[in-house]
Amino acid sequence: MTVFDPSTLHQLVDDAEGRPFLLELAGTYRRMLMPRVERVVTAVVTSDYDEAMDAVLSLKVSATMTGTRELAELASYIEVDIRSGDLPAARSQAMMLPAAAQRAQEAIASYLAMSAAPSIPA
Repeated sequence: MTVFDPSTLHQLVDDAEGRPFLLELAGTYRRMLMPRVERVVTAVVTSDYDEAMDAVLSLKVSATMTGTRELAELASYIEVDIRSGDLPAARSQAMMLPAAAQRAQEAIASYLAMSAAPSIPA
């Protein structure tokens, strides 16, 4: 399973002028990731169905848009579990989110560092 696929971000813009937007989007997503994950975990653990669904959909959409596929997949599983009323399964999946989010943050940080590095002429 891919942790982070930057090509997903690149599909959001058609030209190099959009690059600053992509970098800002990736940085913002990275900064907001752990609070989003904590929101899902808290809502699932406390059995707040409405909050859990809202939180997991927010995470799923943002993860899909930025290419953090592992998180998007986990969020999808949690969504299915919540919809079916299987809170034990949702909790089990939610407990995997913090580690997956940490991997995503590291991958995005690496991407941002490489993107900020000056390119070497061929």
